Amino acid sequence: MGTFLSSAAAIFITLPILFYVLIFTIVKQMTRNHRKALNAAIYSTTFILIFSVHFLVVTIWENSYLFVIILFMLITAVFFTILHWKTREEIIYKKVFAGYWRLNFLLFSFFYIGLIIFGVITRAKDLIFNV
Repeated sequence: MGTFLSSAAAIFITLPILFYVLIFTIVKQMTRNHRKALNAAIYSTTFILIFSVHFLVVTIWENSYLFVIILFMLITAVFFTILHWKTREEIIYKKVFAGYWRLNFLLFSFFYIGLIIFGVITRAKDLIFNV
């Protein structure tokens, strides 16, 4: 059972889109509500994307920058909260966290795609010129 769980975690961290599709499909079948399925998939996939970006950074640069990722997320949370306060003049924590988490999904999706492209180009360049 432990091997199955670790293999599933490795697959989902390597390909977070599979996790997104799986969660979306399961919630959509259970609730028959597209919006709830979309939100559940986005909220749960954000964790996977954060770990995916971390492991891509470790693979590409052979150093862990998890502290930088967490610091980036905290700074983003502060700016997002200030922006919410300036526009609404009241902080509604549930809405702030939901918007912040969706923003993290978007940002880490871009980081993931960018790191995948960067990693493939870097490895291809190394293979071509270091033959």
